[in-house]
Amino acid sequence: MTLYYAGFNGSPMFSHGDTVITITEKFTKITFQGITGLEIGWNYFLLWRDTNLYITEMASGDDSSTKKELQLLEIPEDSSWCKRAVAGKEYVVILSSRNDVWRYNIYERLWRKVQNFIPTNEDSEPEYTIEISHGGSTVVALTNLGRIFNIPMLANVPKRVKFVDVACGFDHTILLTDNGEIYSMGMGTRGQLGHGDLEDCDNPKIIEALAGLKVVQISAAGWHSAVVTDQGDLYTWGWNTIGELGIDTEDTKIFATPTIVDFKDGLGEILDSTVKKVQCGNVFTICLLDNGSLWGAGSNKYGQLGQSRNELISSKIFVKLKIDFDEKSVRDIKCHEWGSLVSTD
Repeated sequence: MTLYYAGFNGSPMFSHGDTVITITEKFTKITFQGITGLEIGWNYFLLWRDTNLYITEMASGDDSSTKKELQLLEIPEDSSWCKRAVAGKEYVVILSSRNDVWRYNIYERLWRKVQNFIPTNEDSEPEYTIEISHGGSTVVALTNLGRIFNIPMLANVPKRVKFVDVACGFDHTILLTDNGEIYSMGMGTRGQLGHGDLEDCDNPKIIEALAGLKVVQISAAGWHSAVVTDQGDLYTWGWNTIGELGIDTEDTKIFATPTIVDFKDGLGEILDSTVKKVQCGNVFTICLLDNGSLWGAGSNKYGQLGQSRNELISSKIFVKLKIDFDEKSVRDIKCHEWGSLVSTD
């Protein structure tokens, strides 16, 4: 597996000599030996080498031209290792092999264990965290029983609902159920909840506009959201200030209802496309189609679409992205903050 990164770089991982390259305009190979995964932070990266998790030094101020070693993140608990990790602006949220949630302050380099928030019930199956997501100051946990905790509070949902995935933007959360329905909660002032209005919602509420569709994959970032259905259709909604929704419109800045997105060729003709995966960054979105091609919309201010900024500074519709590797080798994509990651065979 080979990993390629494009976008803003606040760490010394991409350098020319001793000078840090702050903007990577094309997908560039990550040369960290033995790398198996990467999490994108605002001014740092988390790199996986199997179950070992490393954090890059942050390049800022006097340190911006100095290349430093990676730091291994070790949970201060015997025989516990990092299973999941989410890169936040001030701290890393980690799910340990013991299913505990930890916070690591990247500036003070201090660990804090989050107190157990899951109530025990001797009459039911043991419950534990299987997934975490982080947006703004909120940490959301998904359990093996399909319940959602806006840590430390349990979200109020109908008993029949079982969640299987979660994604967070700045101040909103979208949730996927086991039968393909989508719920959302949080702030809705930019239409990011998809309920057709700009109201906030404290607890998960079903997105009625997607009723009858089976969603198989979700993503959220900034103030927008995106999902892929089992038919390979893409729906986006929320803030559209730089075209991050990929919807062909000149004036509309807010889409409060999920809207299907078309992909067009250079002549403006609609393509018969099937979306395999979508990933949202702060004000941009990238899609992986079933043929391995990558398409992007929104801002390319930091090169996060993997394109030269002289050729593309932003796009209000999805455009096919130029890459230097074989499309058929693309395995996965990931976007976060102002960067994008592509993994290939």
